Amino acid sequence: MDLKDELKALAKEQGITFKELAAKAGLNEKGLHNKFQRGSLTVKDLSTLLAVLGLKIAFVKKQV
Repeated sequence: MDLKDELKALAKEQGITFKELAAKAGLNEKGLHNKFQRGSLTVKDLSTLLAVLGLKIAFVKKQV
């Protein structure tokens, strides 16, 4: 599952569509789709999308 699919699944769990998620993040669905296709989604974009879902970016150190 790629990042876009993960975000869609998280949105669905919260009862909103991907289009609604994009709108609540201040983006339009087509523009967001294009960012995924071009690989130009920024950390700020991701952070904003996750904030709409009540989540945040976290880095976890891998145990060696």
